[in-house]
Amino acid sequence: MHPSEEIKFEKSRKLEGKRICLCITSSAACIEAFYLCRELIRHGADVNVFMSEKATKLIHPNLMEFASGKKPVVELSGYTEHVSLCRKGCCDAVVVCPCTANTISKITLGIADNAVTSCVLTAIGSKVPVIVVPAMHLSLMKNDSVEKNIERLKEMGCIIVEPRIEGERAKIADRETIIENVIRCVRERDLEGKNILIIGGASAEKIDDIRVLTNRSSGKFAIELVRECFERGAYVEFWHGWMREKVPDYVKSREFESVEDLLKMIDDCKNFDFIFVCAALSNYIPEPMDGKIPSNIRGLTLDLRVAPRLIDKLREIVGEERIIAFKAEEKEEDLIKKAKEMSRVFHMVVGNLTSSFGSDRTKIWIFKDGDVLEKEDKKDKLAELIIDKLGG
Repeated sequence: MHPSEEIKFEKSRKLEGKRICLCITSSAACIEAFYLCRELIRHGADVNVFMSEKATKLIHPNLMEFASGKKPVVELSGYTEHVSLCRKGCCDAVVVCPCTANTISKITLGIADNAVTSCVLTAIGSKVPVIVVPAMHLSLMKNDSVEKNIERLKEMGCIIVEPRIEGERAKIADRETIIENVIRCVRERDLEGKNILIIGGASAEKIDDIRVLTNRSSGKFAIELVRECFERGAYVEFWHGWMREKVPDYVKSREFESVEDLLKMIDDCKNFDFIFVCAALSNYIPEPMDGKIPSNIRGLTLDLRVAPRLIDKLREIVGEERIIAFKAEEKEEDLIKKAKEMSRVFHMVVGNLTSSFGSDRTKIWIFKDGDVLEKEDKKDKLAELIIDKLGG
């Protein structure tokens, strides 16, 4: 067994049975291709590697053979690798990572002068999804011809994973963003055309200029919902408070701190088909004090007032039928009673216990159309179940 088989399915089975062609060009960012290849395999993919001749001068084909378990295609042979590996029925997606300005321009002009461009043009011609991940100096990225060629790639149906701009460099997108775009390409896109807003994380209410009142919510469930909706083809926005998890780069995000901050944003909710309200928002807001409260005060008392309810404001703006509300309680009997009552109003209600905050595994109750489904699992699997139950 090749060592690449040992890591298969370590992350998920989302790419199980999927054949991916990874095309590497001569950007310095090609050193990331090794790790991307391994990550694709960890999600279950079979990876065939194509390399331009110049890319082999930066990383050796032997390294990519170790990464993928297959000998990279550096030069086309009588086996016609661009046809036998890259056309529809033989390949599920082509990823050009990293992609140089030179390769971008060649593809748009239909120039198939090496293994990489031949692979990509064959894929485009047979309607295989092509994901292009540019990486270059910013002066090249902003060149009029290159900008026009990137737009031309989009017109040709290619997916462009935008680079991270840092100073004068258009750096390769982060690995998670690339992987999520690959999964999005090959999964069933049953949410395509839907606009979905997910509000997650913990609010933080100001006590003084330094301290805040917040809670133990990690934001893990919100991120799993973001990932699931994105992978299934939706346009997703993520509005988030404080997070212990990394905020995904592959969707548009907006940050809030307090409940009042969030309330100022909700006029922008009108164009979403569904709004998931899974944020852990404060029920009480302290009257903030100016400056920093001295640390040696004994018996400090805070004055708290009831926080405005986001869910009530949302109902006024978008109506109940588009809202998926989350309810957390300490005791199961209280949770079921309150969530069942809420489900008579909202499109769907998801209940969970406060003991699950911060954990990878939890139990949830899904209330919809008078029915209730109870399920315990890891949060990524539960997010998939929730979206399955979303309906039209």
